[in-house]
Formats: sequence, C-alpha cells, structure tokens
Amino acid sequence: MDHMDWGRIPGPTWYLPDAARAAMEALTRSTDARQAARALADLRHAVTNDHAGTLSPAAVPAASVLLEAIGERPGPPRQEALSVLLDWWGCFCPEPGFGTYEDLSAKSVGLIEGIVRRVRGATDMLRRVADDPSGGGGHRPGAKLLLARLDEGWSEAGG
Repeated sequence: MDHMDWGRIPGPTWYLPDAARAAMEALTRSTDARQAARALADLRHAVTNDHAGTLSPAAVPAASVLLEAIGERPGPPRQEALSVLLDWWGCFCPEPGFGTYEDLSAKSVGLIEGIVRRVRGATDMLRRVADDPSGGGGHRPGAKLLLARLDEGWSEAGG
C-alpha cells in the first residue's frame, strides 16, 4: 500500500495528500508499535475532517491500510486501526461533493461502499482477531464489534 499515489486522489481543501504520504512512510519505517500507531493516527487525520465528521475519497485506500494493520500489527497499531474504523462506521459521511472513489478498475464507487467492501473483504482476518484464544492482545471486542457493524450495515448519522 506504500506505493499509493495519494496526490492523485481528489479531495476537499482539508485533505492532506502529503501528510497521508508521510504517514505511510512513517508506518513503513516504524520500528516499534507506538511509532506505527502514531503513523496510523496521522493517516486518519490526513483523510478525515473529524470536526465535521466527513471523509475524503482517500479514506477508502486508508481503510485498506487500517485493515492491514489490524491483521499484521498487534498491540497499539491494531488498537488504533480498530478505533479509527469503529469511529468512522456510521458516524462519518462523505465530504459534500466528494462522495465517490475511483477504484482500481477506474470505476467510480460510492465512498462508503468502497470502505464497506474493503472491510467485508477482510472478514476472515477480522474473525481470526475476534476469535484469537490468546485474547488477541485485548483486541477481540473491537474486532467483534466491527464484524457486528458490518452485519448491521452503515447508516450515516450525518446523511
């Protein structure tokens, strides 16, 4: 995912492609869990407007990065990634005028649909985290909640 050209993704004025790129570089270079968690938080802030509760189209590929962290980086990175996706789910909506994302096939899909598809594609991994007999590093409840929300669907609070 570090090969993503964040600058090619259209977005509102608050979308920060350079910050998204820097967050991905920091994630790739991270040598400990805290650095990785910080990089994931920085990625979140680059692709969302938390104050308005809106997402830029770059939230779709960011969701893939978050899911990869859930699957591969236990501890603080996994917790950060789960927290971001759970915060977004149903509480955030696309920034007005930026409700679609161009997927790899150059097909336009709804921004929320794109995120949901990516989470749905990671169901097996999320189940492994949710069912981890070692406790999943304390992440079982978050993974179970994300799976439950996936089953319920995304009903936007803001629109």
